[in-house]
Amino acid sequence: MRRPGKSDEPEEPMLFDLPLSAPGAPGAPGAQELPDFEDEPEAPPPITPKRASRETRRSGPVPVPGPATREDPEPAAARSEFAGPGRRIAAGLADLVVHAAIGVLALLGCRGLGVRPELREAPAFAAFLLAFSFLYVVLPLAFWGHTPGMAWAGITSRNRDGEPLTFDQTVRRWVGALLTLALLGLPILLAFGGRALTDWISGSATYPFEEEE
Repeated sequence: MRRPGKSDEPEEPMLFDLPLSAPGAPGAPGAQELPDFEDEPEAPPPITPKRASRETRRSGPVPVPGPATREDPEPAAARSEFAGPGRRIAAGLADLVVHAAIGVLALLGCRGLGVRPELREAPAFAAFLLAFSFLYVVLPLAFWGHTPGMAWAGITSRNRDGEPLTFDQTVRRWVGALLTLALLGLPILLAFGGRALTDWISGSATYPFEEEE
């Protein structure tokens, strides 16, 4: 409403022209919406040395890794009990019986063919027995780790690391067996550390079957 005679003066707001809501209130004209901070997560307090020590005491001491344990390079097969002298002697006697049977069969075969062996032919007969002994000992050891006599006595031969024997080791083991036979089996009775002469020469060891498994 304008007052008469004062058309150029600014009008004073009347009582009914005043806004019903307070300035700045929500929904009022010109009011700015305030941001809502209720749903925002609170930032965690900074980690101080005192708080870190308190967290450590609450959760317990931090496990410190100990020194790395060195794996035992010697396998379980090498740590098992070696074959005793009784089984070794039984295996040697069984193999010796097979060699003697082959020698007797060779002599009987010569007589059956009408050939009478003479003393001067003894070196050839010994060479035949050596060739048979080489095949009889080396091949079974290389393929299965034991001769027929060793299988009958329940023993087998392996590397010190538990691996099968190499061909070179089987040949050296055969040479050790010949030396043991020449010494009348004495190296078997004087086996040091559970290893006989054949084991030391070939770099192997002899175990019972149940221990090797």
